[in-house]
Amino acid sequence: MIVTPSPPTPLEHANRLADRALTRSAVLDKSESFCLLWQRGILRSSLIAHHRLVALALASHADYRSGNIPKSRQPYLGGLIEETKLSRGQVSVAITTLLQRGWIRRENERRDRHLAYEVCPLRLAIPEQLLAGLRHR
Repeated sequence: MIVTPSPPTPLEHANRLADRALTRSAVLDKSESFCLLWQRGILRSSLIAHHRLVALALASHADYRSGNIPKSRQPYLGGLIEETKLSRGQVSVAITTLLQRGWIRRENERRDRHLAYEVCPLRLAIPEQLLAGLRHR
């Protein structure tokens, strides 16, 4: 028996569009400080405390202007566990949440999408839809 999937409901369609919009990275002007806007966004977000802690620990390794984390400064999963004193599971869930909400990206989306967090290089990102609100205090 072949089962055909039902068409998406209007709510499912709207959620997919919203997810796509939130996961696009913002482009900043050269005069803007990436990390300043990023940290403002993290602190204003609805993320729980553990997720914010992991995000800010990750940001401490990033370049202030670009949000990129050089390969030599990547903390990976083990480093974040050590820095935050959270459990492996808590840090893993936090990384997953930050990836899903567009606050971080894998260094190379195509190549690294199946890498475990222990070896996956990450970089900071600002969801495009949130940038305008972050620019205004």
